Amino acid sequence: MRTLPRPAVITGLIVGVVAISISAILSRFAMGEDPEILTATAGAAPALAVAFWRCALGAIVLAPTGWRAQARHGTPLTHRRHRQLAASGLALGLHFGLFQGALALTTVASAVTLATMSPIFVALGGWWFLKESSDRRTWIGMGVTIAGAVTIGIADLSALDLGLRALIGDVMAFGSALAVTAYLLIGRVARRNTPATTYSAIVFGWAALGLLAVALLTGTTLVGFDGGTWLAIIGIVVGPQLLGHTVFNALLSTIPATTVSIVVLSEPVGAGILAWLLLNELPSSLFAVGAPLVLVGVAIATARRRPPVPVEELAVPET
Repeated sequence: MRTLPRPAVITGLIVGVVAISISAILSRFAMGEDPEILTATAGAAPALAVAFWRCALGAIVLAPTGWRAQARHGTPLTHRRHRQLAASGLALGLHFGLFQGALALTTVASAVTLATMSPIFVALGGWWFLKESSDRRTWIGMGVTIAGAVTIGIADLSALDLGLRALIGDVMAFGSALAVTAYLLIGRVARRNTPATTYSAIVFGWAALGLLAVALLTGTTLVGFDGGTWLAIIGIVVGPQLLGHTVFNALLSTIPATTVSIVVLSEPVGAGILAWLLLNELPSSLFAVGAPLVLVGVAIATARRRPPVPVEELAVPET
């Protein structure tokens, strides 16, 4: 496997981090000035619609390469594997639905930071459900992370201009971390003997179907947006959904997967800075205490160990 020169690695890491960091910002642009989960101002998109289209368009883009990869692979997907892929996709759809909803209710920095807690739950889920070994560092990391999450919730609830609405958003962001944990744990089994692009295309498709069902049941508008909204949605697909995933995947030929997974944790920092510069959104001072605790806790649990899930899987649903 050909290794990449150091300048290319550094450039790739920067590009990858920027690609995943703009997801929340583009989502906010797509949802307009007064973002809501099921409704939106004229020309803008509800949070649920953004979640649906990022999954649907991702599935459409990946479908041709996924089909070719499966044809070359030669091993047909069993009924059991199809059920696993469906479950994984529905969990991913729940993740995106909750995360986009969180972005409509709370600050970008809070939503992205709390959604970044998933590696902790993946490690614990692997220990509980898959009987994988865990260690004291995982438990310490979890404790630190939970303390940070509680601090963020208190910070948002106590802020006069945020209050209960932001706390509900924080809970949804926390739920999105749990949902993506289910996606990753199921995917760890479903990915066996399944090409990566085939897996991603099918899972994105199931995620889109699940979100479509919810949108139809709730009467959420999925079309009729203005050009700027559609450009923002397409940007989400091209940037974090495809480019970030592809760049980080390419870097695995040169640097360890653990290094990439730790770098991914910088997403809340990048998203928070962009939210400050582009949206004039500055979190409360107490957030400066909670956010580092979340990131440090995740780093403690994942540093100097083989990540329980391949980075290519971690990168796909990254906020």
